[in-house]
Amino acid sequence: PVVFVNRALSTASPEFTIINHNHPEFENAVRSRADDSVLHIYKAVFYNIPVQVKPSQSMFYVTRGSHIGVVAGWENALNCVLGVAGAVYHEVESIAIGEEKVRIAIDEGRIKMVEPWAFDE
Repeated sequence: PVVFVNRALSTASPEFTIINHNHPEFENAVRSRADDSVLHIYKAVFYNIPVQVKPSQSMFYVTRGSHIGVVAGWENALNCVLGVAGAVYHEVESIAIGEEKVRIAIDEGRIKMVEPWAFDE
């Protein structure tokens, strides 16, 4: 099994890296990837960008949730934050703006993937 990870911005030409099952970050990459998304990495943090956005769908970025990144549609955003204490998400106008917000959160150390229904010690 392998996971493809894009190191480039979603608006740039893809720069894919293959992470195989022997790589130390393989399990983290598998856990980080949301359905219908391309997994990206920035400063060793995995985040998701939707493969497709329907014309009427809202977009959200999630910086504290069970999956982090940009998601298309409230239902998908809800799946990322349901059961996450202190979940952080906001609606955005575009994937590019959402990705910029995610990368800023990574730069500032304000991003965290959290298991739903888990309690902080």
